Amino acid sequence: MRLEALGKGPIAFGSSYDEEKNMSEEEWRKRMENALFALSKDRVIGMIVHTYDSKIKRKHIGNIFGVYVMREHRGQGVGKKLIEAVLTEIQKSKDVVKVRLNINPEQKQAVKLYQRYGFKIVGQLKRELHVEGRFYDEFVMEKLL
Repeated sequence: MRLEALGKGPIAFGSSYDEEKNMSEEEWRKRMENALFALSKDRVIGMIVHTYDSKIKRKHIGNIFGVYVMREHRGQGVGKKLIEAVLTEIQKSKDVVKVRLNINPEQKQAVKLYQRYGFKIVGQLKRELHVEGRFYDEFVMEKLL
């Protein structure tokens, strides 16, 4: 799913297909520790990943990344269910008081989805990604719990 996401949505992620295609099984297993998946007929159709900052001064921050829904399942509420599930999971941690994510402003539907769940744009990183000869900005969004 991750490799499909990187291949089909290169402007949506900080990593690239070429960087991750040869990762070891051990690396993939470690990454899946905080991944949630959406299923349809026992087939993975979406994913979302969350992490917690490990630094003492930032352990109150949860992070969301790696959000992807297969094209043929978009517009069916899969993204909403993934966001709801990850926020429920993050809120189980008593330390977390804020959730943060970065998103390409060109992903207008995704920005609107996050805003519906209380995320606010708090900054814009200029020329944050460079994909196929073009630079892309990223919004920094956060939600206080």
